[in-house]
Amino acid sequence: MKPETALIVLPPDTARRLIGHAVAALPQLKRAMVNGRIIIAGSGTTRHVVQALLGEDPGHAAFTIGWIQGGKFAETPVKGRGPGPYLVEHSHVSRGWPGPLLEQFEAGDIYIKSGNAIDAEGNVGILLGSPVGGSIGSALPIIYARGAELIIPISLTKLIPSVAAVGGKLGQQRLSRATGAPLGYMPIMAGFATVVTELDAMRILYDLTATMVASGGAEDCEGAITLHVEGSTGKIEELMKAIG
Repeated sequence: MKPETALIVLPPDTARRLIGHAVAALPQLKRAMVNGRIIIAGSGTTRHVVQALLGEDPGHAAFTIGWIQGGKFAETPVKGRGPGPYLVEHSHVSRGWPGPLLEQFEAGDIYIKSGNAIDAEGNVGILLGSPVGGSIGSALPIIYARGAELIIPISLTKLIPSVAAVGGKLGQQRLSRATGAPLGYMPIMAGFATVVTELDAMRILYDLTATMVASGGAEDCEGAITLHVEGSTGKIEELMKAIG
């Protein structure tokens, strides 16, 4: 039987919500929630992971420390920030600096951090506002040394031609000028993280094959992406209801 197809628009917040639910549905995350450790670093996308996984909303500004707004790179003022990343250890949930929990990480534990860029090969770029690389700067050596897992939920609105092409161009003390705070850059090459985009969300949540065919829009759809999806009629109907 010929599969059903549909053309859909995902506004930015809808896309992030679907990505968040897809991450929460990953079997390894469900296992770590009960028998392991999870750290969820703040961002507009990981906020939706928290909502889907833990059933609470940490808020956008309070959970997203670094942001691009008003044509500038900036940070949420200290007094406007929340208690920090979400920390899960054997189903116990808390918030705070992730260092002590990170030191206990083992294979199978999970660190969730969004990115600022992704290319067609699946390489991810992360902008760095901290002179010591922030929490991800201290997390990566432990994650890779011990065989823990890095999960990166990221929207294809952040698609760029090449992460590798950025090499040698950024650095807080290298840039002559910047609109706002100068930034560094950390590449995460494909295969070194579990990357979850809208395409992966279609597969994980609805067993649909998705192809990105366009991006952009006007007003509430600025930053939207357009997908062609293919699969069973029932699954497409589920998706249409979810985004309706």
